[in-house]
This record gives sequence, C-alpha cells and structure tokens, in this order.
Amino acid sequence: MVITAAVSVLLPSVILFTGDGFLAAYIGLAQSGKMLAEIGLMCALYGVIWLLPWSAGKRLLASALLAAALCWLHVVFLPMLVSALYLGFLLLLGRFLQRALLRLKKAGASDRQPALLPEAGAEWPAYFLLGSSAVIAVYCILSAAGLGQISLLRVLCVCAGACLYAGAFRSFFLNKAFPERKGIPALSASPLMRLGAAYMMVMFLIQAARMNIALDFDTLWYGVRSEYILAAGKGMYENPGLVGMVYVYSKGFEVLTLPLCDLASHSYLLFFNLWLSVLGLWMMFRIARLFAGQEAAALAAVCTAALPGIMNMAISAKPDIITWTLQLIMMERFFRYVDGGRQLDLFQAAGAFLLSLAMKPTSLVFSTALFGMMGIFLLAAGRLALLAPASHWGLLAVPAAALAGIWARTMLITGMPVTSVFTGILARLGFEMKYPFATGSLPQNWQEESSLHVLARRLFQMLLAPEGEDMGHVIIAWGSSLLFFLLICLVLFSMGGAVRKQACFAGDGNAALKRSFHVIAWPFLAVNLISLVMLYQVDGNYFMMLYSLLILAVCMAVGRWKDKSLKKCFYAGLGLLLAFNMLITAETNWAWSCGFSDIRLLHKGRVNHRALQQERLWAGGNAQIWLTLSEDPQNRVIAFGNHPFCLEFPCNVQSYKDITAPWGNVDLVESPEAFEAYMDYAGTDYVYAQAGFIGPGSWEWSYGLLRQMIARGSLEELFFEEGNMLARVAGQRIPEEKALENLAAFDAYYQTAGQ
Repeated sequence: MVITAAVSVLLPSVILFTGDGFLAAYIGLAQSGKMLAEIGLMCALYGVIWLLPWSAGKRLLASALLAAALCWLHVVFLPMLVSALYLGFLLLLGRFLQRALLRLKKAGASDRQPALLPEAGAEWPAYFLLGSSAVIAVYCILSAAGLGQISLLRVLCVCAGACLYAGAFRSFFLNKAFPERKGIPALSASPLMRLGAAYMMVMFLIQAARMNIALDFDTLWYGVRSEYILAAGKGMYENPGLVGMVYVYSKGFEVLTLPLCDLASHSYLLFFNLWLSVLGLWMMFRIARLFAGQEAAALAAVCTAALPGIMNMAISAKPDIITWTLQLIMMERFFRYVDGGRQLDLFQAAGAFLLSLAMKPTSLVFSTALFGMMGIFLLAAGRLALLAPASHWGLLAVPAAALAGIWARTMLITGMPVTSVFTGILARLGFEMKYPFATGSLPQNWQEESSLHVLARRLFQMLLAPEGEDMGHVIIAWGSSLLFFLLICLVLFSMGGAVRKQACFAGDGNAALKRSFHVIAWPFLAVNLISLVMLYQVDGNYFMMLYSLLILAVCMAVGRWKDKSLKKCFYAGLGLLLAFNMLITAETNWAWSCGFSDIRLLHKGRVNHRALQQERLWAGGNAQIWLTLSEDPQNRVIAFGNHPFCLEFPCNVQSYKDITAPWGNVDLVESPEAFEAYMDYAGTDYVYAQAGFIGPGSWEWSYGLLRQMIARGSLEELFFEEGNMLARVAGQRIPEEKALENLAAFDAYYQTAGQ
C-alpha cells in the first residue's frame, strides 16, 4: 500500500509539476510560495488545537475563532457570516414546516430532543431539503403573480428568519422544556480522528482564503448574474430574451440564492456554496457511519474533503455542490429506510431526488440513475411502501412544487421542460423547441480511437495523469490520484480476504444495507463510464458522486478490517496522499488564480466585486457607456466583446458568443436579417462593441455582420468612447444616408482588432 501511495504521488507530480505540465508555471510563483507558507501555518495551528488534551467544546471554539480570524484577514468575514445565517434560516424554516406538516408533538418520545442538538441532527438534512424547497416555491409563486423582485423575497426571508431565530433562541437557551441542552455528551475521538478534523478545517480555509480572487468563467458568465437573468422584470417567468442554453437551464440553485446574488460582493454566493460542501461532508460521514461505524465515517469525510474535484467546486457559483449534497441526502435517507428506518425517510429521499432535478439538467441522468436503482431494490425486497399519511405526501409536495416551478420557466421560454443534451430526445417525444433556440443532441467524443481505447486512456488520465487536450477541465476539479490509491487498496484486500465475510455491525440489517449499496453503485458506475466515453470535453466535477461512492466502498471495507498492521500501512499511505492532495487543491481552482487573496487588517468585511468590475470597465474606456447602461437594469444589450468580462455591465447583457454556436443557435447570425429578427424577438435595446475585439483577422464574420446592420439602418445613435462603441437598436430603419454616415463613423472611430 505504501508503494501504491508513492506511485500515486510521484507519477502525477512529475506529469503536472515538470516540463509543460499544467501546474509547472504555478508552483514557482511568489503567490504560490506565500500561500503554501500560510497553509503550513494553518496546519501547525490546527494540529496543536486538535491534539492538545482539551475538551471537545474548547477545540471547537478555538477552531471557530481561528477560522473567523482567517476569514477576516482574507476579507470574507461578512460573506462567511451572512451566508451561514442564510443557511441557518433554511434549516429553521424546514424544521418549522416539517413539524407543522407532520404535527409533531413536543411531548412525544421521538421529539424530546430539540432539533438544534447534535443528538437530533439526523433531521437537519430533511430540514435543509424542505426549507430550500419552500424558498424556491415561494419565489415561483411571487413570479407567477408578477411580484418577482429580489428585494421582496429578501424582505420575506429576513422577516421569517428573525421570527425563526428568535424562536430557536428561546427554545434552546430559555425554554425549560428542553433540559437536555445541558447534558450534551462529549464527543470521543481518537488522535487520528482529531487530525482528520484539523485537516478538514485547513481544506475548508484554503477555499475561503482565495474566494475573492477565484471568480471562474462560469461564475462570471451566469452564476452571479441571476438578478438580470431571473429577476430583472416581474420575475423568473418573464422572458429575458437570452438564447444561450445556460440562461434557460434548470435554475433551482440560482433561485435559492437570489437573496444573496445582488449584494456588493460575489463571495456571499460562493461562501454559501462552501457551507453546502460542509453539509455534503457531513452527509458522507452519516452514510459511512450507517455501514461501518464512527472511525470509517470520519475517514469518509476526510477523504472527501481531500478531493479537489469536490472542494474546488465549493467556491464556484455553479449548482454542482448543491446537486451532489442533495444526492447524498437522498442516499442517506434511503439507507436509513433500508436499515429499519421510518417511512418518512423514504419520502424524504424522494423529495431530495425531486429537488436535485431542479438544480441542473444533468441531474436528470445521474439523480435518476441513483433513485431508479433505489426503487428497483425496494421493489425486489418488497419494501416499497407508498401507503402513507397525507402529511407525508404533503411534505413531498413542497419539493415537487419547487421542481414544477423551475421546470415551468424552461417550458414557457423554450417549449421543453429540460434543455442541454436532452432537447433532441424530447423533440422525438413530441415536444417542440421554440424560436430562437436550437435543438441539441447527445454528446459525441469525436475521437478517432475506439470507444474501449478512449475509456482506458481517460480512466488512466483521470486517476493518475490529468494531461491532454480533453483534460483541461479535469485538472481544475480533479478526483486526484487518491482515488487510484483507494481503488487499488479496495481490490487488493477484497481479493486477499482482509475483509471479513460476515457483517459485524447490524446483522441482517447491515447485510441488506450492503446489498442496497451494491444495487446502486454498480449501475451508477456503468452510467458514468458510458458518459466518460461519450463526452468530448470531460469535466472532473461530472463525477463527484462516483468519487463519493468509491470512498464509501473503501470505508466500508476499512471498517471491517481485522489486521491492525494492515490498517497502519493503509493510514501511512493515506497520509502521504492527503498531503499531496492538499497541495493539488491549493494549486488548482476553476478560475486558475494563484495564491490567496491579500491579507488586510482594516476593511468592511467583504470585497466590493461590483465596484471592481466598474473600475475594470472604466479603465477599458467604458465610463460613459457604463453610466448609460446602468441607468436602467432592464436594458437589454448584445455585446461583441471578450466573454465573460463584457457581461459585467449592470444590466441584461449577452455576448455574441452566447448567441452563436455552440452555446446558442448559429442560424441567428447567418445573415443580418436573421440577426435583426432575433434582436426584435429579444427586445434588444443596445449593441456594444468592445475596442480591439472584432475586425479583420478576429471574429471577422461578426465584424462584417455588425457593419452590415449599421449600413442597413438597424442601429442608430452610435457613441464612441476610446475605441469602444455603443449603438441603440433602431425601432424603425433609419434613412440610408444617415445609415451610411453611421457606417463611416464606425469605420473611423471604432478600434478594430490589431489596431
């Protein structure tokens, strides 16, 4: 195992950090050196905190204070605090709704412990599920009524949150009906488990410390622009006139985070995602504990926290983390039900499945694969119990309403409930795609190799060597060679008989659990392998749940190992991989930024990203253009500029790249007539051309298209500022003489590419 660990570290190190490796240029930068030194200091401090003979309460307090201090120094203190309060509000809202729906009695045996105590933490995942569904459903209702303003949703959340927090404070600290609050047992943990906790804290803070400078392409493209995509007018059901598929995807996560999306700092959104990753780690802990006990549960959480393919997604405003977390909640509730849990667990698993479908289109494949195999297992075992109280169905209705509301938006705008690669399939089923959207198709890898060769090569690349043309999106969210190490250990010791054949924790119930895990895991592996072959561009984050299932399988095996010497060898190799993964995680992220954000002592508690975006646009010669467009956030603009930075004007902007292939519909840009028809459909107010972006030799087709539209009189009131151009879309074509004057002005004052 130690040899396997050494190979798992040395081979990727040579490939990534030497020669032309992806990370060779990053590791030697001064920012990288400073970051690694600070990480070393974090490791030392948290190692001391968690290894000193303190009580659990003192360790937690010291860890929290140090984390808060580091968040302050890296100017993410307010995003950390506000996003935590919002997550707490969702939990409390879900707690309130579940108790109301199920008519829980405080005097009942199952309700003696308040939901805020660790012993009652089993219901927190269900609370998050229900609270999140409720907020999404409320905004859908507000939008349907024409009241879909972010300010109104935020006021409702603040008022409800104040009441819920006040009630929770009273229950937890003042209400004598909860005397158990003084008798919370201390959590016992071995030195290895305490080191694991320290490791997870450092991995969490690595993401927090660079959050302000790690705004990635997709985050800037659509993740932080929900106020213009979903709420610029009367609500999410108003057609924003945007043709790019990312604008009409399932937008459950974006709706859920609307109260945070228009604040000065984008880190409010990113930190909320980081908190969700903590919830996901906790779910991994809970699932592994069901199968193999406390030590294996801690191992599962630590290994998951070590994966860049999961933790690097935590500082992106993409819905991958919440989808993964909901899938884990679905699995945990299902396994609880199989292990003799309540019928309510089964309904909560179904609710998590429904809500995950509202988060991103690809969950229709991966969540359905998981949930479908759960249903098959329950049917085969004769345990699919659908006769339930009305309160259970009422609880399921909340996420169902959220899903219906989210899919209704996509249906109203595009004519199909789900977009992305599924539009071709839906078209065959009778759905009709509306103008101006293009029908997509299932992905193809466009490789000359055989499918078997593609699969073998990509598996090797993803496990040990993420280099190559189709691995650019893997290294920034890599599952890492830790998975190779875990896979080899699992195979070796399963073959060698190191794993006991008999269940050792829960008798027949544990055997049923193991069977249910295999029924889910093997078909899900097959689905992932098929997608790995079919995809042209492989993204590491597509396989987050597969990583999680492998970790759970290894933890189940470790929990049953007899030989202590084998465990020591395993943990020695694992320690080497965990250190390597900390380095890989620190050096990679979706934005390809290097190092941490600057340390500052005096500040407002957050970075004003919107002010920085304004400064960047003004520095590019767009001051007056910015002022013109900012007068009305509902201005609709088509930008011929550097995507996604040309989208940073404070209004509804889409780029030329949004409109054409592969993200939009290439038919819309084939002629000036087609483009003008699309502008009329979209209600476009302005066309913007960034200085130096288009011209002979650079986006020549779009340059010619823009000149033709000016010559045809489709654009008027041309304004030039330091080589940039802003033109108003003419309601009616202007006279030919004026149009030719405008074209001459464009040729004279617009700075083409290469000038």
